[in-house]
Amino acid sequence: MTLAELLAQAYLDELKDALRAEEAARRIPYPHLRARLEAVAKRERAHAEALAEAMRKRGLPIPPPPPPEADSWEGLLELLSSEGFDRALYLESTLPDPELETLFTRIGQEEKENQEAIRQVVALLG
Repeated sequence: MTLAELLAQAYLDELKDALRAEEAARRIPYPHLRARLEAVAKRERAHAEALAEAMRKRGLPIPPPPPPEADSWEGLLELLSSEGFDRALYLESTLPDPELETLFTRIGQEEKENQEAIRQVVALLG
């Protein structure tokens, strides 16, 4: 996988996760749980923007946003699963660019925070 493909994939995944978190937050009637998911969505959008900025700096095209998904309980579970995969991707990737290495490390650490917040919401709703 090329650097351009890796960044594009990461960008789209972060956007998709932000959309899933936002949609799940809209459906949850409990303000304290909704706030947790809104915080996850905010971090995911910040990750996507940081990745988009990294692509712009390197002259790479930014892919169009993913289509919206149907809202469902499965979407929240997919978000939980995705955060684990994302964390591994960010923390295990070796990049030739120190700036990107730092970005991926930071995002990977924040994915752990997201994963824990989502896990708590799922446990309390389940």
